[in-house]
Formats: sequence, C-alpha cells, structure tokens
Amino acid sequence: MKILYRISDSGYVKTKPYYVTPRNVFLHFLKVFNCHEIYVIADNVSDETYDFLCNNINKNQIIRTNLSNAGAFMFAVNIAINHFEDNDIVYFAEDDYIYKKNAPTIIEEGLTVAEYSSGYDHPDKYINHSDGGPNPFISYGGEATRVVLTKTSHWKYTNSCCMTFATTVKVLKEDIDIYKKYCSSTHPNDFHMFLELIGTKNRKLASPIPSVSTHGETVMLAKFVDWEKEINQS
Repeated sequence: MKILYRISDSGYVKTKPYYVTPRNVFLHFLKVFNCHEIYVIADNVSDETYDFLCNNINKNQIIRTNLSNAGAFMFAVNIAINHFEDNDIVYFAEDDYIYKKNAPTIIEEGLTVAEYSSGYDHPDKYINHSDGGPNPFISYGGEATRVVLTKTSHWKYTNSCCMTFATTVKVLKEDIDIYKKYCSSTHPNDFHMFLELIGTKNRKLASPIPSVSTHGETVMLAKFVDWEKEINQS
C-alpha cells in the first residue's frame, strides 16, 4: 500500500484530546505504517514543521506545497495517477487520525468488498438526524446498510467518510471528475462527494466494525477503543 499523508499548519479549529497533535500523530503514523511506502504532502507548513518532518522521514519523501485542504488532496490524487500503477492501493491520510496496530491490514482488506475503504466507523452514523446528528440519512439509531465479513473483520457499507480512505489508482482515474467537482474550493465537500460516487457510479464505501482508526476530534472519537493508549503504545 502506498501512503499519501497530508499535513498542514493551517487546519480547522476543532476540540481535540491533548494527545492529538500533528507531531504526536505523525510519529504514531510512522510506527503503524512503517512497512508501507509513505509520501508526505506538507501543505502550508512552517519551516519548523518542515524541519521536524525532515528529521523523521527521508526528505525525498516530502513534497512542500502552498495549496489548501482540497488542493492538497487533489495534488495527492494526481501524484497517485501519474506515478503509481493502476492496481496499486493508495491510502490518503489526514494528519489527525489515530490507528490500531492492525489498521493497515484491515484497511487494505476492505477493498476486497468495496472500491473505497475507511478504517473509521464514524460516530455520526449512530446519531439520529432528528436528534441533531449531522447526517440526514440516520434514523432509528443507524443507517440502512448491509454488513459483510472478510477474513478478519466485519464491515458495513456506509454513505460517506472524511478525506482519509483507501482505494486503487484504477478507481482514482475513473472517478477523478467527481473529486474535482467537490474539491474545487479550499475545503473538500466529502459528504456529497461520496454520496455521488455511491449514488451515480455505484461505488461501495466500507468501514470496519469495530473501528481500527479514528478522527482525532473529541466528540467524534470512534467508540470502544482507548485511543490514548493506542497512540502511546504504538
């Protein structure tokens, strides 16, 4: 699996646990994904952050840019399309995710049952929209879906995820027009992007049950995992 990791000093203001910092997360990520080919897109980072990256990964694996959240994602997509093989698995990673040790294997495994794989079982999929949940398709405590089984995990098909996911270069080439449509401003519209991928291109997006990764936002930490323990012991 080839990794395109996006890090920025210009992130959105969100409440996060004390242990979710760009540097902690990056060092944790390197340990979890150490057997994979990692490239870092350092978008709008300070010289101090760039030096930190260079001290922890080969400088030849770092690309410094001055784009935006959406711009950095599209930059990563174009790297994959122009430099990787069609059957290569590519994982697009943001800089505020925590992982269980088996996350790389599980995330890859998800692509045996879907074109897109996320390691994150997002808590918003269990909050009714009528109760203030952000996802309009959630009712009766969940989304209408199907649960499937792979070699080492249960999965559910889900209607959206954030901009951290795995797919293949072949799928990237086929779906790039939809990425462009929803990444034309500074912030990607990931929710509607996946709705269109699923609704018009019949793509499947799978997330494992339980999670093997989590977004680092306090109110959206994936359930039933001690994420502080995971980041500290990896």
